[in-house]
Amino acid sequence: MSGNALKSAEVVATGTLVADACRVMGVYVEHGATGGALILRDGGAGGTILFEVPTPGAAGSEYIPFPEPGMDFDTDVHATLTNAAGVMVLYK
Repeated sequence: MSGNALKSAEVVATGTLVADACRVMGVYVEHGATGGALILRDGGAGGTILFEVPTPGAAGSEYIPFPEPGMDFDTDVHATLTNAAGVMVLYK
């Protein structure tokens, strides 16, 4: 198995998705009926915001692919979910 194989991690509440440095290749977010946001930080709950996207005020889901080479997280990947039911990242 290659070291470049994609992996996935998911949370259903604010918390750490990946506890190590990695490269995020895409994000899948499930959102609720009320508008909110998804924030991904490098370095825990108080870390640097690397990705932020508002979620619409309608129940559903979105997949957001990141173009090659992806988005580098040097420490970890922490997700803050506001009015979102869950998030999954694809990473290497």
